[in-house]
Amino acid sequence: MKDNANNPQSFIKMERARRLMDQGHYQESMILALDVLLQELDTLRDSLLALQTVTRPELPTAAPQALAEQPQPEPYWLPAVKPRVLH
Repeated sequence: MKDNANNPQSFIKMERARRLMDQGHYQESMILALDVLLQELDTLRDSLLALQTVTRPELPTAAPQALAEQPQPEPYWLPAVKPRVLH
């Protein structure tokens, strides 16, 4: 790697996973890549929750009651699909 100090840790781990894949270590590569993706998703979730708390306007006291009184729509169910049999 050219300059590890400027690369995020997740990028370094993904490069390592790519090298493992090139070497034929598929399981180790996939485990490492999935771990990195999980960490990135956790970071994204935390960021979105922080944005939600900052951007959500304070609800007036009557609003939660109004939300509770609104009729809930019927859930939409997808038709059952027969599983495909692969031979």
